[in-house]
Amino acid sequence: MPVETIKVAVLGAAGENAGLILHGLLASKEPKFEITALARPSSASKPSYVKLATKGIRIVTVDLDGPDIQIVEALEGQDIVIASVPPNALDSQLPLIRAAKLAKIKRFVPSAFAMAIAPSGICGVQIEKERIYAELMASGIPYTIIDVGWWYNGFIPQVPSGCTDFAIALPDFIRNLVPGDGSVKTYVIDNEDIGDLVAQIITDPRTINKRVMASGTALSFNDMFHIAEELIGEKPEPKKLIAVSKQVSAEGLRGMIAGLEAKLAESPGDYLLFVGKAWLEYYYSSFIDCDNSPDGIKRLGYVSSTELYPDFVPTSFRTFLQETLEKKRRLPYSDRA
Repeated sequence: MPVETIKVAVLGAAGENAGLILHGLLASKEPKFEITALARPSSASKPSYVKLATKGIRIVTVDLDGPDIQIVEALEGQDIVIASVPPNALDSQLPLIRAAKLAKIKRFVPSAFAMAIAPSGICGVQIEKERIYAELMASGIPYTIIDVGWWYNGFIPQVPSGCTDFAIALPDFIRNLVPGDGSVKTYVIDNEDIGDLVAQIITDPRTINKRVMASGTALSFNDMFHIAEELIGEKPEPKKLIAVSKQVSAEGLRGMIAGLEAKLAESPGDYLLFVGKAWLEYYYSSFIDCDNSPDGIKRLGYVSSTELYPDFVPTSFRTFLQETLEKKRRLPYSDRA
């Protein structure tokens, strides 16, 4: 029998998250995916999109600030739309949702791909995401919200010898910063597993109108630092913020967030400040409120990919870290091969 082909349009296809998703879609043997990258007219000729075209991905220009009918024409014939945009561009999904309804898209996957976070919690980015989700749900388009937990990359510890420094992209004030006592388990993932899971989730009828946690591993800071110590032979030291503790308390974390918020008020266009504040808010959600824990995702109504796909074997943190130390891994946001 012929293999089913599913047509998928991706907004933000040249981004890091989308690159991981595209890798999984392109590798899928059953079903096969016919992929269209939706590019703004000013971006379609950029090297990142030219590279996508060499992989057999069709590039279609779409002006999200233009008439909805033009966006509808770009979506006609597609089965699924996936959006993967940065936090400061979430509103770009709104015209896409309107057009997807008119184009009779069978499933819309909004920009999520982060941690499970309470809708009314401390995270400003999540509040904006929930506003987009509400518009999507009101449209009546079948949807799937996919979150993936934390990437392992964010838990590579800094050690005295500096042997891990090449792989740590975090600013200094976040490196080795451990909220609480480091014992809260949170969902984590090898980012190279994301695409394979997404390829299964977006074609699964059980995930229609669901939130899915696409991660099979829950570990604590203590777990991951212990594994790192075994592999490296050096003990990672949690960031020492106050004299009596090597961990930052809930109150201390809130103070750091408030400090960055004040700086953002003075420099509202500073994207690094925005990202730093968002990261600390994510820490609070995951490690103080425990939203991204096994109990947390149940409280927030997620379906777990572990239950949906019991045969999927996630890459372990130990394997990931060993391969990273051996420099066998592509680092996030470096040139995608």
